[in-house]
Amino acid sequence: MKEKIIAQPIQQEIILELLAAYQRQELSTGQILKILRKDIMEMSQTEYAKMIGISRRTLSDLEQDLGSPTFHIFNAAFKPFGLQAGLVPLFKN
Repeated sequence: MKEKIIAQPIQQEIILELLAAYQRQELSTGQILKILRKDIMEMSQTEYAKMIGISRRTLSDLEQDLGSPTFHIFNAAFKPFGLQAGLVPLFKN
């Protein structure tokens, strides 16, 4: 398994940009997970699923926004990027 070397601040900047796109409803959680897995981790679905302890099929479903994953599975998928499920306000200040 190859390891992507990205400076932490750059990785955080990419994640913040993806989260902003999510809040603008331009990207789904599945699309974000796929971008993070492929572009930051540079891993196949099989490699990433094994690393986080879920099946490749479950990861594929997450990336395609299929099914209703538990918080445990959702959090396991996003934990390597310092993210977890939470409440997001639908209103603006």
